[in-house]
Amino acid sequence: MREKLKHIFAHALMNLVRAGWGGLASIATIGTSFLIIGIFLLLVLQLNALVAKWREQFRLSVFLEDRITQTQLEILEKRIQNEAAVKSIAFTSKEEALANFRRELKDQESLLEGLGDNPLPASFQLKIREGYQSPDALKRLSAFLSRLEGVEDIQYGQEWIERISNAAHIMKALGIIIGSILTLGSALIVSNTIRLAVYARAGEIEIMRLVGATKAYIRAPFLVEGMLQGSLGALLALGVLFAAYRYVAATSRLASPLFSIATDRGFLEPSMMAALVGGGALIGAIGSSLSVSRFLKT
Repeated sequence: MREKLKHIFAHALMNLVRAGWGGLASIATIGTSFLIIGIFLLLVLQLNALVAKWREQFRLSVFLEDRITQTQLEILEKRIQNEAAVKSIAFTSKEEALANFRRELKDQESLLEGLGDNPLPASFQLKIREGYQSPDALKRLSAFLSRLEGVEDIQYGQEWIERISNAAHIMKALGIIIGSILTLGSALIVSNTIRLAVYARAGEIEIMRLVGATKAYIRAPFLVEGMLQGSLGALLALGVLFAAYRYVAATSRLASPLFSIATDRGFLEPSMMAALVGGGALIGAIGSSLSVSRFLKT
């Protein structure tokens, strides 16, 4: 059995070398396809990392009316705390809000001269549980809180949340569509490359059939050749993608603090890289199987 496997792999490697520029073109094309798929996968992961980072820091602000009494304040705080969506609550008085605003202005505190009465409202800062941070859930929570006595306004960056949520959905949908098209294209490219190899060795295959070789034995080297082409193409894509990622990650920390948050999560997980290589091998095997099966039927 071991000798048979060695023969199959040796024959597959020989076929790959014989394929010459055709084999290299097939590997390069598969690599390009998987590079695009990898880029979409990496973008989705980085976007998810940004969303996760944002979720850790997200706060919903409940601004209070100036005329709210201490009793109303205590009742309102208890009602908010009892909400399932609220993870924690912190109170900011009018004085604390003004002090925070002064700290943010730093050297421009002169802008507050002659301000008179403190115009900033007291507020509750709510930390929302992860399962309730979707746009629809936040809308429902905001609508409920705005009806409570003593509440003046609710703010949580609704437009930004909807935009980043829509961007994530669009990116995933594009990745699935483009990935499916490129996967099909890669399988067809491998199929055509192997088909040329099969027809170039038609006489050799016919002799093998005459001496009693089974279809499985004839098919095996071509399947392995297709798997090698697919896996080598995927490895090539991962190498280019990793080099590009390292370059972008290094420069983005200087150019964009926002992107540096995403790049801190690291490159693709080992399981994802293994899945890409395995996917390349599977696509190669499918393409090869199509070509050999058609030939053997005729």
